[in-house]
Amino acid sequence: MNLERDIAVMLHRWLLVAALILWPTLGQTQELGTPNGQVVLTVAGAIDATNRGPYDESEDVFFKYHERQFDKAVAFDLAMLEGLGVHEITIACDGWPAPIRFAGPWLEDVLAAAGAHGKTITVLALDGYASELSTEDLAAYDWMVAVKRDGHYMDIGQRSPLWLVYARRDGAAITADDELRWPWAAFMIEVR
Repeated sequence: MNLERDIAVMLHRWLLVAALILWPTLGQTQELGTPNGQVVLTVAGAIDATNRGPYDESEDVFFKYHERQFDKAVAFDLAMLEGLGVHEITIACDGWPAPIRFAGPWLEDVLAAAGAHGKTITVLALDGYASELSTEDLAAYDWMVAVKRDGHYMDIGQRSPLWLVYARRDGAAITADDELRWPWAAFMIEVR
């Protein structure tokens, strides 16, 4: 590994997360279009951007089922997520038969596009599993909103539509405890 590059990437990520989470008035949200494809991720809560209407009890049945309401939100289809930049990380985890190559945007770029400004985020999966991440959690790892696994989009049975994963900056092996923090089949991020 290139130590200077790793330090520069770590510093860049820490500064970006700090700007997004701690000092929301520093950032300007980018112009978001309307999704053309199927929406796979909705970001709601303490955000500045919006490209969809507020929660609608009659239309947003799945949000209602999960008892999630919002005044404004950003809806992303796959093309919009990939438009934020597609990066790759390869992760080997205890108990996996082989390392997996993930591809997708960095979580920090998704949060920046939504104009997120809060101290925590909750990532909600289709089955109701939720993972809460603090500012420290976001800064400690290279979080990715994975849309592909080994070069292919994931199907519902393969932890799709999205799998939130991270690479450890310290080079330590990923463990089953790390994997427990990774919501798969993720569809919503709430910023608080």
